[in-house]
Amino acid sequence: MRENGFSLVELLAVLVLLSVIILVAFPSILGAIKKSDSEITEATKELLIANAKTYVNDTQPSGATGCVLVRTLIDNNYTEAPIPNASEETSKNIEDHWGIRYEFNASTGKYTNFSVSETGC
Repeated sequence: MRENGFSLVELLAVLVLLSVIILVAFPSILGAIKKSDSEITEATKELLIANAKTYVNDTQPSGATGCVLVRTLIDNNYTEAPIPNASEETSKNIEDHWGIRYEFNASTGKYTNFSVSETGC
């Protein structure tokens, strides 16, 4: 006489099937998370460059070439802290260590070649 319910073999088969699905899906989920982190970083870099352009145009004399720290942008209210869309640890690293380099193009009379340096100036 058969009782209602699942046998041990059926339960083990379901567990094995779920394990295989998890093993296949887990790496793709991690890849998606890493990709979204890099997209946040690119967006953060673009934001910081835009804020640095404003800061440099407002405060630097013509002809100056140099670097502005993210901490300087924050202290002078050109960007917000914590950095948007970043984890607390990443935001703190950006605030304390990143810088934006720039050059003055004498032929155009404008600042150009803004680039983010993750190791400061």
